[in-house]
Amino acid sequence: MPKPKILVASVALDLTAVAAALVAAATWQAGWSWEGGAGTAGSHAIRGALFAAVWLLVTSRFGTYRIPTRRFRSAALRSAAEAWATTWGVAGLLDVSLLGTELAAPAPHLGALFVLGLGGLLGTRFLTSGSALGAGFGRPRTVVAGACASAQSLVQRRDTQRDMELVGFTPFHGEDPSSMPNLANLGSVTNLAKVATEQQLDLVLVCPSDRVTLGEIHAVFAACDTAGLSVQYFPAFLDLQHLSVGLTFQANRTGLSLHAPPNESLALLAKRGVDLVGAAVGLLALLPVFAVCGLAVKLTSSGPMFYRQTRVGKNGATFTCYKFRTMRVGAHAQQELLRAASTQDGPAFKIPDDPRITPVGRILRKFSLDELPQLLNVVLGDMSLVGPRPPIPSEVEKYTWWQRRRISVKPGLTCVWQVWGRNRVSFKRWVEMDLYYIDNWSLWLDLKLIAHTFRAVLGGTGM
Repeated sequence: MPKPKILVASVALDLTAVAAALVAAATWQAGWSWEGGAGTAGSHAIRGALFAAVWLLVTSRFGTYRIPTRRFRSAALRSAAEAWATTWGVAGLLDVSLLGTELAAPAPHLGALFVLGLGGLLGTRFLTSGSALGAGFGRPRTVVAGACASAQSLVQRRDTQRDMELVGFTPFHGEDPSSMPNLANLGSVTNLAKVATEQQLDLVLVCPSDRVTLGEIHAVFAACDTAGLSVQYFPAFLDLQHLSVGLTFQANRTGLSLHAPPNESLALLAKRGVDLVGAAVGLLALLPVFAVCGLAVKLTSSGPMFYRQTRVGKNGATFTCYKFRTMRVGAHAQQELLRAASTQDGPAFKIPDDPRITPVGRILRKFSLDELPQLLNVVLGDMSLVGPRPPIPSEVEKYTWWQRRRISVKPGLTCVWQVWGRNRVSFKRWVEMDLYYIDNWSLWLDLKLIAHTFRAVLGGTGM
């Protein structure tokens, strides 16, 4: 059966199911006792036209008829259910608010209408999935311009194969056609206009490798424009695992916006709950330790009990970090003078036997007791129990582009580096440990790191 006839037949079958559901639901609402007539028939026609119009608009938007039920039954049924739920909500609201008092025919029972319509639409799809109607309609005939790992990854995705009829590919100059083993090679991309005519194409997926020049890509765009083809562009430099890409508009120009999508999962909410409970319990349980540490700092050296320092938090936001003071007053101003003695490469600063540290401060640092006041930062929401250690702004200014991703999450009291790296690894390895945590985060990982932190603290590996 030709595709236009498949579409007409599929739409007609669906509208018949919707009309039958409307009549049955209205009859139910009238108690199976209302009398028909010319006015009633006309009212039913108006109501039916309303639901039909909304159904056609919604299915066009959702691409419901493009999904072949024969190949992707669950996706086709899900799309039909979503389209019907939207139609039922929109058309039902318009019916009740605008037409309810104008029509002679009784309004349908909305609950019955939803169930009957859903059953009819899903039932017809299920029963016809093995026929010509199950082949679907409207999948654009598509060619891929490009031959690289990125293009192969694109065409192997199930949703690409579901939504498009992939005809073949045309490699750019210098690309290896063998990287696209699952599609037919239709010749050089320079012959794209000829290929479009021969294959009756609807769409071109432009997915070049990094070696392709912008001039070649622009030539493909021009050829597609001349042939009247739709184009979707997937540059290799946007194969980003940790950033979301969208369109932005500035000064009448269109550009790309890249940002890290917020994680609003229940697991992240649970992480915040663990932070609050853990920090609150820690503050109460460790009050005697706080008192001893505070008195030791105050009685053995002049200056405040706590040291307040500006640190960089999530997405570059700064906050005041609290610690027990372990150095003499004014010691921070001497840091750059001692930079040459630092054993930590990169922007971080670590020096063994730092002369600025007080005797009590050395003990506090050895067992990480100086960081206990940061439990207050956890309660305030500036930090988490587990996360990359918060850097100071001057360190962040020296980060390379890939190192800045370590401040894409909330900093913490402990992390992979704190447990297994500490003062024994390079700064590059330190950041890699933080990125491993970011990429593999789970509540279970947090709990394991908290447990291992007690071992690291009791081992006295701080400095």
